[in-house]
Amino acid sequence: MSQIKISKKGKGVSSILFFLPDNRKDAMVANYLVKADNPIPGYTIGYVCNEKSKSYYPISNKVKFITYKDEDLNYFGTIRSEALLDQIKSIQYEALVDLNTSFCAATSMLAFELDMPLKIGFNSLVANKTYTITLERKDNGFLENNFQLIERLLGLKN
Repeated sequence: MSQIKISKKGKGVSSILFFLPDNRKDAMVANYLVKADNPIPGYTIGYVCNEKSKSYYPISNKVKFITYKDEDLNYFGTIRSEALLDQIKSIQYEALVDLNTSFCAATSMLAFELDMPLKIGFNSLVANKTYTITLERKDNGFLENNFQLIERLLGLKN
């Protein structure tokens, strides 16, 4: 399959913010895509996840890794900490990829609030209002196929 590159100038993106899954099973597959211990050269990469799930991912000083705690969430499960929101917004990312395959209030509402030209996420109740590209996870489909599609959309793979 040929390379698909989406950006304002058609050259792909150079900065990506990934929202990492909270559950261990999806985290194992997400590690294939995010490669925190060996990020993509020439790209600005950031990761956001719940502090409880950070242990599922390799530790790296090569990427910006932002975690939130349960105390940072409001009654509805969305991020209420202004300091945390400012930290996430401190870098102007060109693309956001929410790797949570099922609805996560914290990341879905954060994605809605962030101003980025490209937002990729999995289908949910709010996906059509939040993401510019939505992926459907089929129960019998391989999650790896969706991650390979994300790589092609971002211009990371041929």
